[in-house]
Amino acid sequence: MADIKTGLLTGARPTPPPSASSPDVTGVTGDAVYHDSAQSPRSRLIQVLFVGLVVVMALVSISLSIYRGADVSENGGMYFMLGISLIGFAIVEIIMIIFTRRGDLPKGKTWFLYFVGFCVMLESIFTDVLVFQ
Repeated sequence: MADIKTGLLTGARPTPPPSASSPDVTGVTGDAVYHDSAQSPRSRLIQVLFVGLVVVMALVSISLSIYRGADVSENGGMYFMLGISLIGFAIVEIIMIIFTRRGDLPKGKTWFLYFVGFCVMLESIFTDVLVFQ
């Protein structure tokens, strides 16, 4: 029997049990019709709104730091590097979202997605404060 971690390393998606995806006598599968049974529509909406807020805050901070970084005369490189650092954290958040959507990250570990998003929001606030110092 394969280890649970090997699916993550090889890129294989976990397969559902045969009884959940096979149709019953009426021809209806055991899958949910309207939403994922592990996530309610309300929690899905909260997750989408949170990720949208993080994206807006990060884009504003990145654009402002690149704008201020274009002025080479006073600390332009520092502002530009702040924007690059924020892009790195945003990439980590995007990877977390991809892992969550593919099912590689268990549903019980979704709090880590919110934690990384909160860190991205904090860094974007700190970047804005330093840019307008």
